[in-house]
Order: sequence, then structure tokens, then C-alpha cells
Amino acid sequence: MVAIFTTNANAGYRNNNLSDLLQSNGLTTLKAALDLVGLTSTLDQNRVTLFAPTNDVFDALADTVGCSSAIEMAIALNDLDLLEPILTYHAALGKYYKSRLLRTGTLQMVSGEVSTGVNMNGLYVQGDENASPSKITDDGLVGWRYIVYTIDQILLPVDPTPLIGNLCTSS
Repeated sequence: MVAIFTTNANAGYRNNNLSDLLQSNGLTTLKAALDLVGLTSTLDQNRVTLFAPTNDVFDALADTVGCSSAIEMAIALNDLDLLEPILTYHAALGKYYKSRLLRTGTLQMVSGEVSTGVNMNGLYVQGDENASPSKITDDGLVGWRYIVYTIDQILLPVDPTPLIGNLCTSS
């Protein structure tokens, strides 16, 4: 008798492109924002680690800054030339497994650096302007050229205070 065992540990490998993985795992707001600034194909062609806020995270921030939807917020941020720097602050060139993220320190992103490490809530990543660390909420979706970690905040390279409540109402 022969037993065959399978695992979904490398389930991301069925998605050849990062953009396919984002779409198939419900990270559609992030994918739409990446499409808006033209970063999707660039990320698809490189080895990358991506910290991916969920759709709920984008929706909550949209509400905070006075937008009716996350897509409206993305368009408004793009019009102010702020969307691309925020998105590239979520991407690091190279595949970084959890073992690298477990070491407290910094990780060089496409634009800027973020802090990584472990605290009482688990593995985290924190942007320069985030008041608290963003929890990495999964073990990572691994693909041929990428790893995607879902996070519970948008990483902020700039102070969002001037945008609160009036990003979409000031137009």
C-alpha cells in the first residue's frame, strides 16, 4: 500500500504572478492600487516581499480620511503623488522568510525602511509614521518570486495627520 500526502504549504506556487495571488486571495484593493500606479507588472517581474493590508484595513483608513471607498482614497492619494510612495513602502526587493523577519531590526523597502521583529503580539512590521506596530497576521503566501504577508495596518512613510477627515472632501 502506498500513501500519498499533499500539503498546501506552497499553495502560492500555483500563482505565477504576484498580481494573480493578490486577486485570488481577496487582496483586491491593494491590487487595484498597484494597478493604478502601474506597479503590478514591475512587482510581478521581481523577487519581492510584500506586506499586504487587507481590504478591511483600506476601507477603515478611507473612512478615517473622509473618503467613501478605498478606491476613491487611492485615486485621491494618487492625484497628490502620495500613493506610489506608500505602496512601495510595502515592498522589499528579495524574498524574506519569517526567520529573517523574526530578528528585530530594519528591512530596506523599495522606498525607505521599516522595523521588523517580535513583540508580545507576535511578528510585526512598523513604518516610520505608524503609532504602533502592524501585526503580520499569517505565515506568508509563498510564490516562485515572492512572499506576501498580510498585515493589519497600512505602513505609513509620511504623517497622515493633514489628510485625516478631508482627503476626499477637499477636492
